[in-house]
Amino acid sequence: MARPFSDQPLPDDGRVEPEKLDVTVKPKRKRRARNRPDPHPELVKGESKAVDRALARPIPPGIILEPAGFDKEHWTSPHNDPGLWQLQLADAFGTRSASVIAMFLAQLQSLVGESHWDDEAQQWRLDENEYSAALALVNSVKPRNELEAALAAQMVAIHLLTMKVAARAIKYDYDTRTAATAAKLARTFAMQMDSLRANRTKNTTARQSIKVRKETHQHIHYHRGDDKNGSQAQGRATRAIDECTALPSPNESGRVVSLPSREGQG
Repeated sequence: MARPFSDQPLPDDGRVEPEKLDVTVKPKRKRRARNRPDPHPELVKGESKAVDRALARPIPPGIILEPAGFDKEHWTSPHNDPGLWQLQLADAFGTRSASVIAMFLAQLQSLVGESHWDDEAQQWRLDENEYSAALALVNSVKPRNELEAALAAQMVAIHLLTMKVAARAIKYDYDTRTAATAAKLARTFAMQMDSLRANRTKNTTARQSIKVRKETHQHIHYHRGDDKNGSQAQGRATRAIDECTALPSPNESGRVVSLPSREGQG
């Protein structure tokens, strides 16, 4: 740890004389602004398309926190239309219940860390940016019901915890248990994503309708000598029967024994 007033020389006896020390606060030097190059020409060329893509995305519901005393805060609308904000929250959580919205807001608030001390309110204030980011993550899942909203909120919690544990694992690289915990949390997040996709695929398959189409087929059979043109019967088997000589019948009636129509049966 650096000693105070280390830039001032000490006397020969090693004692510090307070009346001779300069204790005035020295002004801090301002950091020079870095020279930044122009953006890449491809970025400038695709700027209009990037604006169109950004405007095509839905606007997530933000939030403003107001101090309520005793380190408590209550959430308010980020704009002057509270009714529209409630509709945004209803879409974000896939519900029309005000109780469900209040429950999820309270649960997400417990995940947000403190950012600064408010001298006027005399309390620690939560990070509004982190809270709004949590709402945006839930909104990006587009929950279709309350259960999917619950899964989305859990995914936000797992994500925040994964990033904090991973940061600690990187800082203390000798701590293998922390690194293993970060890996388990990452696998949990992936399993949650797979569960969400499987649930939606199952619901989509169950809603598919089956169409039955009725088709009518007409079968026309031509017998020997009965075709429309009055010609002889067609077909390989028919010609084979016509060319063969009838075998004598053991019956007195004189009926001819019919030949088999398939090869090998004879």
